[in-house]
This record gives sequence, structure tokens and C-alpha cells, in this order.
Amino acid sequence: MKVMHTYWTVALLFAASAAYAGGPFTTGPKSYHREIERTKEKEVRISLESAFGNVFVERGTSDKILVADIEGRGSGGSSAMISYRVENNIGYLSMEPGEWIEESDIEGEKDWEVKGLKSGSWYLKFSDSLPLSFDISLGVGQGDFNLTGLSVKDFVLSTGASTVTVQFDEPNRSVIEHFKIESAVSKFSGFNLGNANFRSFSFSGGVGSYTLDFGGQLRKEVNVNIEVGLGAVTLILPQEVGARVLAEETWLSRVSVDRDFTQRSSGEYVSDNFGTADGRMQITVDAGLGSVKIKHSR
Repeated sequence: MKVMHTYWTVALLFAASAAYAGGPFTTGPKSYHREIERTKEKEVRISLESAFGNVFVERGTSDKILVADIEGRGSGGSSAMISYRVENNIGYLSMEPGEWIEESDIEGEKDWEVKGLKSGSWYLKFSDSLPLSFDISLGVGQGDFNLTGLSVKDFVLSTGASTVTVQFDEPNRSVIEHFKIESAVSKFSGFNLGNANFRSFSFSGGVGSYTLDFGGQLRKEVNVNIEVGLGAVTLILPQEVGARVLAEETWLSRVSVDRDFTQRSSGEYVSDNFGTADGRMQITVDAGLGSVKIKHSR
């Protein structure tokens, strides 16, 4: 079995929030460009971890696994390892904190070290011709994931104090088995999530404002689980999609549904079109001390 490796090391300074904001130790801007050519991969699994900074993801071309443009300011500091390998026709792309790896004699392995970045912006374009699985962890910053035109197989996202958007403006060409979002002290917006073609969707929010717009093409029955601590979540459903809501009602939580829902029993609400709609959502809500609002688009 032949394993191909590509390693990039990108030095980032993520020391403190002041540095993230552009403190007195900031030097001039730096920018770098890197690409990974497609070879024999049948799918790609992507792991991305960022403590500070901005991450922008969108559709690329079929012949490039990744096109990355990296911009930042600063000098020195800890590093982040970007590595890629192909094993058993599966590509593994990892972008996470790490240490510089010395030059290696392994065939097909290359190393890069890009120094002097902090609070940077990462512009990442991924191949639109292969199934992609994302496992993403963001700390402080901004994330903009425009997954339109990509073939997304799995999507798991965890955010800290971030402002994040996820959107599918076209139907996803793959089925997402696990669509999971955990958002802490942040603002999250999801657009046209009905186009994601997921089997199950779960959202967990802490303290923040969250909007989940399930516009798009939903032609099957799916499960949606919503948990929120002290935050406020709004679910927007297409008019033609039916929904059944199960919510544990307590005096601390607030769950409200649109006027076209009928209450069947304590904590159970069903939309008027639930029995006839092609697309249906089984929604389970745990509101904690927060609030959840469910409505149809007008």
C-alpha cells in the first residue's frame, strides 16, 4: 500500500485576544497560496481546528482537492500543521495546531513552513467532484461556510465565541448522515438547510442568537434535535414542509410555534399539513433556560 503525504506548517500567533484584535505587536500583512492536486482519491475527510481568526469555505474546481489563500499579520509564535495524505483511495486533510516537522525522506512527502501569521484569514476552496466530510472546530473569530455546489457527506461543526454562517443554495449531491452543530457564546445562522440532504440534524446552543432556516428542497422525513441553554433559537420552515414538535415544557423555558400548528397534547404540536406533506420534520426541543421559536416562512 502506497501512502502519499503532503505537509504544510503554518506559523500562527494565537497568544491572546489582544493579538487577535490587532495589538501593538502586529507587523505588516503576509499572504500565502497553496494547492493540493487531485490524484486517485474517491472521497476526502477534512479536519479543521482554528483558535483565532477567520475561515471562509466555498466551492473550488474538480481538479484541486484544496486551494488555500492565507492572509494574516504578525510574527512568530506557535504553529499550525496542515497535512494531507491519501490512503486506500481516501484523502485525509488535517489543519490543526502542531509543531514543525523536520524534513523527511519519505517518498511523496513535502514540507512547508509559512511563518509570521496571527489572527489570519483562511480562504479555502474544495473540490466539487468528490464526497467531502467536515469536522470543524472554531474558537474566536468568523466562519463562513458556503457549501453550495459541494458534495458534502458529513458535517460536524463546533464553535466558541464566533460568528458563523452555513449555507446550501443548491441541493447537496451527497446524503449527510450526521449534520451536527454545537455553538457556544456566538451567533449562528444557517441558510437553506433543507438543501443539505441530511438524514438527521442536531443543534446545541449555549448563550447566543441562532437562526436555522430550512429553506430548500426537503422531500423526505427527517429528524431534527434542538438543545439550547440561555440562548434564543428560531427555526424557519418552508410553507410546504410539515412538522411535528415535541418539547418538554417547563416554567423556565419558552417554546412557541406558528399559528398553523395544533397542540395535540402537553408539549406536542403538529402542523396542519403534517399528514400530507412530502417533506416532514420530526423536531425534538430541549429549551433549558432559553427560547425556541418555530415558524413557517411567509
